[in-house]
Amino acid sequence: MRELSRDEIDEMLVRNGIGVLAVVDEGIPYAIPMSFGYQGDEMTFAMQWGTGYGGRKSKAIRSNSNVCFTIYEQDSDVPETWRSVVVTGEIYEISEENQVEAFSSLATNAEFASDLEMWGIPFEEIEMSLFGLNTEDCEGREFSSIK
Repeated sequence: MRELSRDEIDEMLVRNGIGVLAVVDEGIPYAIPMSFGYQGDEMTFAMQWGTGYGGRKSKAIRSNSNVCFTIYEQDSDVPETWRSVVVTGEIYEISEENQVEAFSSLATNAEFASDLEMWGIPFEEIEMSLFGLNTEDCEGREFSSIK
């Protein structure tokens, strides 16, 4: 195992557009697959509230903004090599005046489901908010079983 440099972490965050966001819901961990955008040292998440702002994800984030986001990949050229990046910090709602930059970040590398009605909720009933997470507190590792 080896630590990834900050440049390697940045490359991995640009190369990938989906990971797992872990929040705490009334003391219980709750992990959610999540698309993200990345530019500079900020991640952007488009949170879909299919059950409205009273859903589990919304309640968890609003009651405890401390989160952990994990991105991982397997090297396509060397399948025995795995990498992961773990970002921890406080997630925050992006203000209206910063949303253009946030949407630009999402357009860079976010991966979205092709059918937003996949959960049986009509698209026009889905509420969406933009959230950010600073990547200042992050670490990356690489593991390879090749000796």
